[in-house]
Amino acid sequence: MKQKMTNSADHKIPEELAAVVLSKSGGDDLKHCLTCEECVSHCFISEYFQGMSAREIPLKILKGDIKQLVDSEFIWACTLCNRCVADCPKHLKLDHMVRALRGVAREQGQGPTRLEEGLARIKEIGNSVGIDEEEFVETLQWLGEEAAGELEGVDEEDFSIPIDQGGREFLYIPNPREYTSAPHMFSVYLKFFMAIKADWTYASNLRDISNWAYYMGDDETNLWLVRNVVDTARRLGVKTVLSTECGHGFKILKKDAEEMIGEPLGFEVLSVVDLAYRSFQQGGLRLRQGAIKESVTFHDPCNVGRKLGNYEAPRELLKFIAREFIEMEPYGQYGLCCGGGGSVAQNTDMGQKRLDFGRAKRDQIVASGAQIVSTSCQMCLAQLSDLQAHYQLPVKTKSVIELVVESLAE
Repeated sequence: MKQKMTNSADHKIPEELAAVVLSKSGGDDLKHCLTCEECVSHCFISEYFQGMSAREIPLKILKGDIKQLVDSEFIWACTLCNRCVADCPKHLKLDHMVRALRGVAREQGQGPTRLEEGLARIKEIGNSVGIDEEEFVETLQWLGEEAAGELEGVDEEDFSIPIDQGGREFLYIPNPREYTSAPHMFSVYLKFFMAIKADWTYASNLRDISNWAYYMGDDETNLWLVRNVVDTARRLGVKTVLSTECGHGFKILKKDAEEMIGEPLGFEVLSVVDLAYRSFQQGGLRLRQGAIKESVTFHDPCNVGRKLGNYEAPRELLKFIAREFIEMEPYGQYGLCCGGGGSVAQNTDMGQKRLDFGRAKRDQIVASGAQIVSTSCQMCLAQLSDLQAHYQLPVKTKSVIELVVESLAE
């Protein structure tokens, strides 16, 4: 049954939950908000919500008006992209505030149904799509058999997908799209690993790099998911945890995990795009210059770009393999969010709205004149593909590693 958001006048947020929001939002920092409205000028969804904006969040928290924020759809439409605070003179972290507000909303039974169902599956089985370890392993083996027939120089009878192999250099964590709705991506990454002769493995218990608990404000489950990755990497004795093309999942492990668990990880965290660029620089990944004949532009995933500052690797790869690389304006720190992150694309309550939110990104893509829009995040890729179909954009949507694999030297 779909949970309804209440607007009852006598509905009150317990004082202890209101205190939680203030503590998790950086209470002392909030008090220094200048109400300059820089955040409003950068937020791409404020125009869709009358009386609610990025600026209202810190102000209402300080005034103790948590109820209005918790009851508002605005906190679930926010993609946590942090573009709003790109020029904040006090460096406020509005994404932290929104996550805290979502946590309170969930405590009040106001979490969106689709997201709550996915989170329940994560707690029960370990991933949002509900695939257990046995089914995951069987799916990987089947996809591996299918892919082996397409790989040159591979003996299909001897070929197998590495799973739970200890002592490998890389532990690769996928996004469920790779073995469910977009299985062609499985072959893409497999071909990439073979091209660089990677020493890698899957882990049967790590079936999903994304972390719904993080952006739903469920800190307990978030910590459990992060700890599961850390413990598995240590148990297998790998040197590097390798994230698929994923924004927030990679950002959590790369930037936040050590603080969350309170100790050094003991291994490196890389994205598959970082690895491709490193291997390209060192000569292990051989690519054909100008192999992509169409013009290419790049969409910065907010978590990888704005929150991690990782702008160079995907661009240098694309500039080498594309005959023409075009930047969208603005890009980098001020790059526009695609409109699907932070749970918005998974939240069926958003429906048509997330496509409306992505209109600015649509206009940006069209203005670039590029024939291919590429990105390094599976969620961004899904949202961009939906925008392309909805607005009938004359572009193809492809991940960075897809284009890299298409450009492999003989």
